[in-house]
Amino acid sequence: MNRIWFYILAVMIGGSIVKYVFPYTLAWVVIDLAVLGIAYLILRQHRFIDMRHSMIFLGSLTAINILVDLGIMSGMMGNIALLALLGWMVFGGGRRM
Repeated sequence: MNRIWFYILAVMIGGSIVKYVFPYTLAWVVIDLAVLGIAYLILRQHRFIDMRHSMIFLGSLTAINILVDLGIMSGMMGNIALLALLGWMVFGGGRRM
């Protein structure tokens, strides 16, 4: 399972590198959505992954990235939102016990 998340991390890093090539914010949004789509395709291949929680996490991460890219949210607020998202996932992620 860890290897799958390394693949997704590699796709995210690759998307970030591609963002430096394009100066347009609309291109950044398209790249973020493409990374989310590729991550979905990677996760869909493995049945033992909890797709719902994984896609909630990746979708939230993509939404934060898009808001920062468009300038709606500052970089510092984006970092705080990312830490809150990671904390939410580490401490249960909305799962009922």
